[in-house]
Amino acid sequence: MKQNQNNIDCAPTKQEEGVAKCLIQMCKDSNAAITSFSMDCEDGYKVTISARKKGKRIYNEFSLEEFEAIKAMAEEKLAQAEDKQKLQDIIDVCESNIADAKENEQEQENLDDEEEQN
Repeated sequence: MKQNQNNIDCAPTKQEEGVAKCLIQMCKDSNAAITSFSMDCEDGYKVTISARKKGKRIYNEFSLEEFEAIKAMAEEKLAQAEDKQKLQDIIDVCESNIADAKENEQEQENLDDEEEQN
C-alpha cells in the first residue's frame, strides 16, 4: 500500500525559525551537508526535521549508476595516481555501496512482487 506524504509550505513561527536556524548552525559548525533532528511522539508518530545545504547529497542518496560511474572513474585514475590508497578507498566504498544498492533493489522488487500477488 502506498503511503501519502504531505509537504506543507507555510510561514514558520518564531519557534520553528529558531529550530531551523539551530540546525543550520549545526551544519555549519560541523561542515556537514545535512543535519537532522528526530523524536518519537505519542500515537506512533515520529517527527524528523533536517537542514540540508542546497545542492548537497549524502552517500546513501546516490543511485547505483552513480556509484558505478564514481568507481569507474576512480579505477581509471588509480594507475596514474601517486597516492593510490585514497583512490582504492573510494573504490572500496563504492563497491560496498553498489552491493547495498543491488540488495535494496532486489528487496524492493520482492516487495513489489508480493504486493502484486496480494
